[in-house]
Amino acid sequence: MSLVKYNQKRDFKITKEPPGKLKKSGKGALSFVVQEHHASHLHWDFRLEWEGVLKSWAVPKGPSMDPHIKRLAVETEDHPLSYGSFHGTIPEDQYGGGEVYIWDKGTWEPEEDAAKGFKKGHLVFSLKGKKLKGVFHLVRTRTPGRTSQWLLMKKNDAFAEAVPEIKPVAEAKHTPRRAVAKKVVKKKVSRKSAKVAKLPFVTPELALLVDEPPEGKEWLHELKFDGYRVQAHVNGDEVKLFTRSGQDWTAKFPVIARDLQKLDVEGAVIDGEIVILDKSGRSDFQLLQNALKSNQAQNMYLYAFDLLAVNGKDLRTRPLEQRRDELVKIFKKSAGRIRYSEEYQGTGKSLLAQAKKHGLEGIISKKRNSPYRSERNSNWLKIKCSEQQEFVIGGYTLGKGSRDHFGALLLGVYKKDKLQYVGKVGTGFTQQSLRDVFKTLKPLETQQSPFDIKSPKGRDIHWLKPKYSAQITFSNWTHEEILRVPVFNGLREDKPTKQIKKETPVALKSSEEWPISSPDKILFAKEKITKRQVANFYTKVAEHILPLITDRPLSLVRCPNGTGKQCFFQKHQAKIPESMTPVKMKEHGGYGTYMSVHDDAGLAALVQMNAFEIHCSNSRHPETDVPDQFVMDFDPGPGVGWKTVVDAAFNLKKLLEGLGLKSFVKLSGGKGVHVHVPVAPIYTFDQINSFTHALALQMEQQDPDLFVSKMSKKIREGRIFVDYLRNSQGATAVAPYSLRARAISAVAMPVTWNDLKKIPGGDYYDLKKALAHLQRRRSDPWQGYLKLQQRIALLEKATTKKSSTRSQAHL
Repeated sequence: MSLVKYNQKRDFKITKEPPGKLKKSGKGALSFVVQEHHASHLHWDFRLEWEGVLKSWAVPKGPSMDPHIKRLAVETEDHPLSYGSFHGTIPEDQYGGGEVYIWDKGTWEPEEDAAKGFKKGHLVFSLKGKKLKGVFHLVRTRTPGRTSQWLLMKKNDAFAEAVPEIKPVAEAKHTPRRAVAKKVVKKKVSRKSAKVAKLPFVTPELALLVDEPPEGKEWLHELKFDGYRVQAHVNGDEVKLFTRSGQDWTAKFPVIARDLQKLDVEGAVIDGEIVILDKSGRSDFQLLQNALKSNQAQNMYLYAFDLLAVNGKDLRTRPLEQRRDELVKIFKKSAGRIRYSEEYQGTGKSLLAQAKKHGLEGIISKKRNSPYRSERNSNWLKIKCSEQQEFVIGGYTLGKGSRDHFGALLLGVYKKDKLQYVGKVGTGFTQQSLRDVFKTLKPLETQQSPFDIKSPKGRDIHWLKPKYSAQITFSNWTHEEILRVPVFNGLREDKPTKQIKKETPVALKSSEEWPISSPDKILFAKEKITKRQVANFYTKVAEHILPLITDRPLSLVRCPNGTGKQCFFQKHQAKIPESMTPVKMKEHGGYGTYMSVHDDAGLAALVQMNAFEIHCSNSRHPETDVPDQFVMDFDPGPGVGWKTVVDAAFNLKKLLEGLGLKSFVKLSGGKGVHVHVPVAPIYTFDQINSFTHALALQMEQQDPDLFVSKMSKKIREGRIFVDYLRNSQGATAVAPYSLRARAISAVAMPVTWNDLKKIPGGDYYDLKKALAHLQRRRSDPWQGYLKLQQRIALLEKATTKKSSTRSQAHL
């Protein structure tokens, strides 16, 4: 490593940059820094500490946390380690003259052999900064030039997120704060003009294509629209409209943006679809295309169906039904072209029949209790009335006879990054659309076929770079995977073509169809309960358990050979199933990767792993450092009767009520009782742990002959251990509705406080009793639990300043 080039380019009598001196790297973690550099062209300098220097790259557009984005990174000269703290002005007559700001800094760790990575030209590493987190790739390209060019890419891990553009820190630093303060004094700022914390662009949730609507009260059903999916960001009077891939299309829909400004809300992120309605009130994609070309807005509307954030609050972890309740409040007054997508009051099958009768595109079915997930999953399902999807355009044929411009478009779909030809479309065009499409596609002509599989042949073919896609309706597929009777509906620009694959409906699966190996294996020997019966149990309780555990880091009790044999407790899984989501949570010495579930498929994967006792953290992704609940476990020692345990739980209930806190109770599935208290996610784990420890100590002081706050077994005979240790970071408690991996299939069952007095023991509900109880239960004993965000008055003074800062950081 050498700093000769670095020193040669600078006059240290003029510039304040540190002179280049080699230093040995310390024994601690390796550092990284990203410096925002306002030179002749704004760019970001990305630097990694390695062998006594900072290896450096200039990234013109800045690093991105979006795994779909590749950033060019031009390798520059090595910099001294001391440059990592440099910020200020480089004189204009010096190399790189301009302002330098520290945009992000922290530590980095190689995920693979770094020395080999630098030499080979492929470095895999994880960053721990304030803005950049998780695993990244740096890959050297073969592009010729004076300096090596690399690509900086984010891995699709728990930290990945889609953000439309990087924000220079210089903008915040140059804000004239005093001038703003004077305006506030002189003129009252309206509620509408006030700016709130912004949520960046969120990768949208996508629906899974299935062959029939789901049944059950846990589903709500809406009409499927035939338009452009958009994400509307309202912040005061500022409005942005993003496509599903994060492109800013505000300028294309000025009338929609104007009506969004009229909403009575300080800030909001709304998920919806922009459509044009025909004379019969049906959404029509071709009409929308024509309207955009002619700048017409007649019958153009935004149908809103979800609310991701409102007035600075991130709602994504809340159940869909709650998010829609908040969305309805925004539409109390007339919103012009902004409409609310109503839920259909009836079954999915009846709505689908109506949609087919009126020639609509299809329906969407969504789980009422599901959080918002930035991925395609089974919480949202789409059922189409006819075969229709997007296809990649890879070429065109020449027109024959009186046909102008072109004869047909050549279509394809991607199969594992290879483009496969699936047919051509020549119908559905008007003379005007032929002209417009040809004008758009002509500049993309190329000499080589973009099709890797089944590329067509012919003299009249003109190949195109696969940059555009087309919306196509067709009758069906042939056995050779060629489209039958395709009809052109319009060009699409809102979806990256690499994401376009053949859409195949998935059959809805019951527990009998879950991919469970060894379904007849006995897991509870005394009751002869099989693995299939355990799977069936979790399908029946899914609507109850999923809202309570979704996005929570999970720890599992796994029993490969049933509960009568050896079981083990597992926090981390080397290979996480595709149906689960990896989430990061802070541990001693860094962050650990945990599993989390969010739908039936995740529960099925747990059963497949023989992990049917589920424990979960008190926090949720992405805010895993702030708990949203705490749990107190009343664990009786030898000689303590059940009635005494129940009385102890009621003592805590009364104590909590005196502090203004509502509590909920569940049977532990063992000898004890768990008391759950939902709280606002504004406190640290240390604060909650200290508070719950104080509760345990107070109970111990009130009745030292009955309660202990230490877990030592020597002092627990005839006493109840008030276990507050479930509330430290990394600790877990058994999930509500989870089976326990014990001799009997006991369930950790939520109950009402009144019912607790009537129940004979903490393991009263076994698998069969639990299912029968849920079938006849008239109401949820934990009704309102997920909506409740309680504040702890005793902690408020210590957290008032921190909570404001933290809530801003999370949004």
